[in-house]
Amino acid sequence: MTDPRSWMLYGANGYTGGLIAQHAVDRGHHPVLAGRNGPEISALARRLGLPHRVVDSNDAAAVQEALSDVELLLNAAGPFLHTAGPLSEACLSVGVHYLDISNELQVFRALYGLNDRAHRAGVCIMPGVGFGVVATNCLARYVSEAVGTAEHLEVATRIASAQPGPGAAATMQENLPYGGWVRRGGHLVTQELFTGVTRLKFPDGLCEAMPVPTGDLEAAFQATGASNVTAYAVSPPAPDPSASETEIAGAQIQRSFGWARATSSDGSTATALLQTGDSYSFTPAASIRAVEETLDGSHSGASSPASAFGADFALSIKDTARIDIVEMTPDLTAIGESDGSH
Repeated sequence: MTDPRSWMLYGANGYTGGLIAQHAVDRGHHPVLAGRNGPEISALARRLGLPHRVVDSNDAAAVQEALSDVELLLNAAGPFLHTAGPLSEACLSVGVHYLDISNELQVFRALYGLNDRAHRAGVCIMPGVGFGVVATNCLARYVSEAVGTAEHLEVATRIASAQPGPGAAATMQENLPYGGWVRRGGHLVTQELFTGVTRLKFPDGLCEAMPVPTGDLEAAFQATGASNVTAYAVSPPAPDPSASETEIAGAQIQRSFGWARATSSDGSTATALLQTGDSYSFTPAASIRAVEETLDGSHSGASSPASAFGADFALSIKDTARIDIVEMTPDLTAIGESDGSH
């Protein structure tokens, strides 16, 4: 894949940003690398043979000038509570598409609020083009369409990575003061943090799932219109103490999952699972695919990945499969065959 059009990767010197920059080069892209840490940005740019610009996201005039010759900005600089607002405003000012890899509820609320302005500017505003949102959003769209229209929607992610970056912990810490949230009756309502824990079935067993106030709540609503949405974070099952060393080694192979269940007003349900590898490999691939789709399309307004690109978008990521799950009893499910693996 080679795309001569110019776009910018902001926060390229971060852990995930560096992975995205490398994947972009592997796909034939030549993005402009940007961030406020001059030595780190210039060192990465030299190593990858890419242009770079040193700019602080809070300097509106400097950001606008830096964006003057690009078509799109991909923001990988978290916590996004601090960077999404000023960078998206700069993009709107100069007519540049804005994408990011956030999954912060307050960020999604603010960015989706820019929908009318984005339409008028003819640009796309899309938060959540990393693993968590892409996985749940595409599944949410898929299961909702399977039941006609979802009234109740539950989504979950189970993240696995051999070497998780530090950004996720920092983002979680930044968002804790906002408390817990779910969507009920079409509106976001508060819920006490760490309550409502349930169990969900995965291929390797039942797992604890805790409601979390992530951007999935807004993205799933945007993609499906479901009035009631709960988003969960899932912990892997505890290892079996009686398992052999071979079984334990097999279990350590990194597998990340998305999960979604839709229920219609007549009680019809559909459940599906998205299985992939290391979540820190999925995010670079998904974000670059989102860049490509945005540059190739005519998207404008604020939207979620599945709204813009369809329920099958996640299946364009290597080693990713979607699996239909046949629910048998509340505690027993059958995992059907994958309908797609790429």
